[in-house]
Amino acid sequence: MAKFDYTRPAATAKRLLDRFGQAGAISRSTPGGYDPETGPTDPVELQSPCTVALLEFDNRQIDGELVRIGDRRALIAPDAAFEPDAGDVLTVASEVVQVVRNRPLKPAGVIVLHDCIVRAS
Repeated sequence: MAKFDYTRPAATAKRLLDRFGQAGAISRSTPGGYDPETGPTDPVELQSPCTVALLEFDNRQIDGELVRIGDRRALIAPDAAFEPDAGDVLTVASEVVQVVRNRPLKPAGVIVLHDCIVRAS
């Protein structure tokens, strides 16, 4: 039995987000380390451009714990340099939000779409 090729749905998701989404950027700050010769090292700031669609949650999806009033859903194309993770910062236009959770849609290990809960910083 032939396995399904998920690269085409990933390309379709990217194409739809390119058409209907908007440009954004994901930022992640990783703590610096320690070099015995020079001492502490500076934190490293990673940033990756991305294509994203920001959506509102339905009232019935707001549970007050994981999803709170004011939270939004960010659908992010699969071609970012790194996977969004809790604590990362997403900037879209002039709006800055923090990733609360990322549930990537990745059947058979191929990321088709990042489905994130984001919250105002």
